[in-house]
Amino acid sequence: MARIFASGIGQESNSFNPLKSSFEDFILTEGAAFRETPGLKTLINAGFEVVESIWARAVPGGTLRFNDFMKLVDLMLEPLISDTRGFDGVFLLLHGALDVEHIGSGEAYLVARIREYVGPNVPISAALDMHANNMYTLASSCNIMYGYRKAPHTDVRETHIKAAELLWRAIDEKVLPHTQILRIPLLMPGENFMTSSGLGKEVIEQLPTIETDKNVWCASYFVGMTWVDCPQNGATLLISGLGDMGVGMKKAEAIAKFVWSKRDEFKYQGFALQPDDGVNFAKKHQGNGLVILSDSADNITAGGAGDNAFVLSLFIEKKIKNALFCCIVDPIAVNKYSEYDIGTILDVELGAAFDENSTKVRLTGATLKAKNLNPNEEKPKSLIESKPRSIVISYQGIDILLFDKRKPVFSEITLQEHGLTRHNYEIMIVKQGYLEPEFNEAAVHQAMLYTHGNVDQKVERLPFKKLRRPMYPLDPADDIPKNRLFEMSY
Repeated sequence: MARIFASGIGQESNSFNPLKSSFEDFILTEGAAFRETPGLKTLINAGFEVVESIWARAVPGGTLRFNDFMKLVDLMLEPLISDTRGFDGVFLLLHGALDVEHIGSGEAYLVARIREYVGPNVPISAALDMHANNMYTLASSCNIMYGYRKAPHTDVRETHIKAAELLWRAIDEKVLPHTQILRIPLLMPGENFMTSSGLGKEVIEQLPTIETDKNVWCASYFVGMTWVDCPQNGATLLISGLGDMGVGMKKAEAIAKFVWSKRDEFKYQGFALQPDDGVNFAKKHQGNGLVILSDSADNITAGGAGDNAFVLSLFIEKKIKNALFCCIVDPIAVNKYSEYDIGTILDVELGAAFDENSTKVRLTGATLKAKNLNPNEEKPKSLIESKPRSIVISYQGIDILLFDKRKPVFSEITLQEHGLTRHNYEIMIVKQGYLEPEFNEAAVHQAMLYTHGNVDQKVERLPFKKLRRPMYPLDPADDIPKNRLFEMSY
């Protein structure tokens, strides 16, 4: 019986967030729970002996501390290092945009370590997020790389199964595929590449043309994770297969040329406004169905700090009521004000808990409306089950949900866990970019705000230092050498 080693790590980093990620931010899926995930289940049902370690996942956040990463790596590799029988394949669930102190790409480091243990003749298959920043070093270690094709990512299950099936094929046929990268020197926020319509949909629909090359097993398009300051950021096309994939690479180049020719036409497909205009928009439509505003530059789902009270300050200034802010992350405020009884009138200071560039507000005569201080009765088994401690502060008709740790709110279930419901409000403000499906459907009126912060949609305003330049739109298109436009690895 062929043996497969399985592991994974998933966190989307934001190196502009000053709050570093740590070991404690990760949820570890292991044992039976890991074996029930779609990719592993596919391999087990196919008759392989799967030896799994852990799958470590965390909410998107700042650069991961070096020592904490190494602790995770030790846990992931332990069954591999202690094994005495050898493996016929490796299956990995990765994100592709994990930034680690002193290392850079966490995935590239991890897979290189694995390659050293399994040797050159064992196929490695990796499932990736569409926002992966694909390093040449990662591609040289992975035989098969396959990414999500949908944004929002509603095809996670299908992607994991496909990556597993391709590994199965490699083992069954006793072959070693390889992966090639085609780079486009283009930075683009993920909000500008949605796949349900528009140019994003057109790009994804062209990928099967690459796979008509008989030597190509799979093809993927990656937007990249804009908010990681690393050399190999930017859009990429990846193809995995056998032998000469020249025909497929030519078709990939045609897609790259299409993307480049349309580089200024990739826009957020929803409605977006400057912050002040967005608040006026909410006020105008208040009372005519739920209004949801998205504070895009403090987007927790893209690694933002989540601690900026700037939009809240605008609401207070304009005296808008019946609004819910969900959420602002401020562990100091949660710990301080949770000591009081519900109903207590307080002078509250909140915001800028992590980022000195975030806005802090002072609320005189606010009310402690609710608190939820023991959310996890047992150790959470998934990111969904992980619940922060919280309080709700009420001020001049505005309710503010405060968390003691970073977690996005994109469902009614999460609100109810903290004693709230969207049905009690006319306006909601969330720390997201594009809205996740549930809130997108619930909103009668919605707008994304072009705020300033760690997840700035205007990438030209970000202080890149490590990025390989020139890169559009940070640099003029005419400054990019022709040999950089569609750079290929072989």
